[in-house]
Amino acid sequence: MLTTILIEAKLNPSYLIGGDVNDFGRGASWTGSNLFVVEADESDSTHLRLPLMGAILTNVDIDHLDNFQTFDAIRESFKEFISKVKGPHVLCVDDPYCAEIAQRFGSITYSASLGDSKTESPVNADFVASEITFNNGAAQFKVSQNTATQTVPLGIVNIQLRGIHNVRNALGALVMAINLGASFTQAATALAKFGGVARRFDNHGTHRGITYVDDYAHLPNEISAVLAGARDESDSWSRVVAVFQPNRFNRMSVISHLYANSFSDADLVVVTDIYASGTAAIAGVTGELVVNAIRSAHPNLKVIYQPKRSDLIEFLDGELKSGDLCISMGCGDIAMLPSELISRKLTSQ
Repeated sequence: MLTTILIEAKLNPSYLIGGDVNDFGRGASWTGSNLFVVEADESDSTHLRLPLMGAILTNVDIDHLDNFQTFDAIRESFKEFISKVKGPHVLCVDDPYCAEIAQRFGSITYSASLGDSKTESPVNADFVASEITFNNGAAQFKVSQNTATQTVPLGIVNIQLRGIHNVRNALGALVMAINLGASFTQAATALAKFGGVARRFDNHGTHRGITYVDDYAHLPNEISAVLAGARDESDSWSRVVAVFQPNRFNRMSVISHLYANSFSDADLVVVTDIYASGTAAIAGVTGELVVNAIRSAHPNLKVIYQPKRSDLIEFLDGELKSGDLCISMGCGDIAMLPSELISRKLTSQ
């Protein structure tokens, strides 16, 4: 999003992004300008080695425990990350850990709220998205800036993306872009055209009335955000069927219980076995840990464990019906599931 805005503002940025940007057909480009937008990676602590002139921090989540061992260590790494930034640091204070870091380092802050308890906005954010509405997979919101003496309305932003998390992402990019020399109008124009990133609510089409979507979400908060976004649809699907492939044995051995409330916006949850991603199997650590966590927290939610891919395909082929949204989530080979299911439907015609 930030790169798209800077291009619209004719600031000619180079960029290196973790996924392919749909509008560019790639995730990296070198222009030789003095602006280089990088999606920093904390998995191996290389985010601490970047010579940063600016940073956006959207949230701090529990991940990469093979590198950090504890969540406290992750939080400390992001404090160090922000402390190294020489220019503007823009933080989303809807995340409590970002709010803590922002207060410590005097960051530029932003917030978005739907006006409910789950997304209640802090009062003191510098930039705020309000009057947020969702319709047909898109969002609209008003942006205002709080100064020491007044609240200044900046204008309206439209994005072709669903979910409060994408409203926050757009607002963070807009705030940083303004600090880098873009105008609000340029930012809003760019965001209205932004077509998203590969494997983020990737719509593979509708076949026999069933809509197939794939998303990279694999951490508890990411899954909650994606499924909440699926409920933004004005003409909602009859059922949201969430298919989750847990990732990494060492990760699941520590955080499987944190998925307990991640699927509350689904009507049916199907969990596969763990995709190893190069990690060694651990005795007793399977996808069933996630299943048990969900069932314990939500006994009335239908949760199915399908560890084998062939059984998963067979089950979904028989279970899915017209009007359903089938959304596969995870960072392993679950990305192929929509194609596999559609192919099976086509060959059985």
